[in-house]
Amino acid sequence: MNRCWMMGVCCLLMAFATQATAQSVERRQVVFVDQNEDSTKFYIDELEYAVIDSTVTTTPVYKYLNLKRKSGADARIYLSDVKNIVFKKVTEPTELPTEAPKVGDYYYSDGTWSDGGLVSINSDGTNPVWATVKPAPLPGKTVIGIVAMTDHERMAQSDKDAGYTHGYVICSKFVHDPNNRNTKTGEPFPTTKFTWDEEFTCNIGVKVSGVSWYADIDGRNHCNNAVDYYGNMLVTMCPTIYYTNIMSHPSTSSEWFIPATGQMWDALANLCGNRVAQQMKGWRSNENDATYYCSAYVYDDPMEIFNSTLALVADSDKELLETDDELHNYCSMWTSTRYDESAMDIFEVGKKHTEGLYKNKGLIECMAAWYNGDCYARPMLAF
Repeated sequence: MNRCWMMGVCCLLMAFATQATAQSVERRQVVFVDQNEDSTKFYIDELEYAVIDSTVTTTPVYKYLNLKRKSGADARIYLSDVKNIVFKKVTEPTELPTEAPKVGDYYYSDGTWSDGGLVSINSDGTNPVWATVKPAPLPGKTVIGIVAMTDHERMAQSDKDAGYTHGYVICSKFVHDPNNRNTKTGEPFPTTKFTWDEEFTCNIGVKVSGVSWYADIDGRNHCNNAVDYYGNMLVTMCPTIYYTNIMSHPSTSSEWFIPATGQMWDALANLCGNRVAQQMKGWRSNENDATYYCSAYVYDDPMEIFNSTLALVADSDKELLETDDELHNYCSMWTSTRYDESAMDIFEVGKKHTEGLYKNKGLIECMAAWYNGDCYARPMLAF
């Protein structure tokens, strides 16, 4: 097994000598499969080199394959975690669909999209109308997200300058940190720690009021600032951004990033139903602290409505929003916007209560969590 594994590493190292001469629409991909059959994928042409290295501060010492990427964080693949390495060719279309994407559309691993059933929606997310029969994803394609926002005016200028003009996609899965485990059982948590750096002084602005939350749409820049600031320490100091940044993405899109407050705001207003959108519309002009004044229980099930956009997606290609634990009836999700010197802004999306004071109501709320708190990471990309 070890011999086969090392042969795979050697093949990867040799690939860099030939990949630049390829003249084809096919792209070569290397896939690392771990002991749990989960996979991490990289395009060969996005890598500069690969070297085997080892830790210097751990006991025992762990060997890892360090993948130097042309942009973004260096990827660290621990040898002990790898069960298999697969090399394959992936064909991506040379032309994108002629129909403009809509909120709710399926977004695929090849950078294309197809109808998700939306008939109409207001720019603020209110009054959505969906088809009676929801269209299914196209056969033979892999869904990686749902189109969450298509308003050109709500895209970051840096994203538009980079050529991304369609909107934003929210991932169909969470980001996971394999090192964030239960110390008693060894089982990985579905949540992540945003950062272990108590000071977290990289260039990410503080946003407190509802007005400032809605205005911040620079999530990709926030994450790139953290990548540049921490360098090779990103994997240990800011795991949420690291494991987001190394996710594979289509060549026609940006890299994945943790959305800023305004980007997650738009996604939830568009994908959590009319009553949520109506509440959030009123918060846009709120000058007060959003964690106190931007919270509401609505007669609806925001979590179920969001999850319904993924209803026909293959189980292997999705993870539904879920409640934090037995005490909470909501899903807490990170943003890349800071709340203060020790906390990040987060959104909480609730599941409808079936009894008690809030029976038949679900929560939508702006909140904050400590840097080392446990929240779900739901990334986005620009396309």
